[in-house]
Amino acid sequence: MAWYAASVVMYFELKDEPQQDYYVWENVYLIDAPDTAQARTKAEALGRMEEGDDDGSLTWNDKPARQVYGGIRKLVSCAPSLTGSSPDNSRIEDGMEATWSAFMVGNRQDLETLIRGEPVQVLYEE
Repeated sequence: MAWYAASVVMYFELKDEPQQDYYVWENVYLIDAPDTAQARTKAEALGRMEEGDDDGSLTWNDKPARQVYGGIRKLVSCAPSLTGSSPDNSRIEDGMEATWSAFMVGNRQDLETLIRGEPVQVLYEE
């Protein structure tokens, strides 16, 4: 078995009116599976389990909403740690890379803003 990090996209959809903006969550799940296909199947099932409206109580911007499974944005094999004791990728260990993202920022100030964890516009690359 191998470990995978699955980026599952969930979004919030208004129930009673059209919308232009979508609030999106990207949930990263660690998946233990024998191959990529089975890891994807497990990740899709996890995303579908999260769908719903919390028995009618879910709101977005004070309006009735539901959480919707959007899909798997990225599925990557977890890389073993360079200093770990499990070179065969069969165990999750301290220092193991679970996932990664690549994006561009417009300037040094945006970079520093991003590093501080504050909102900034980025160009997300795949």
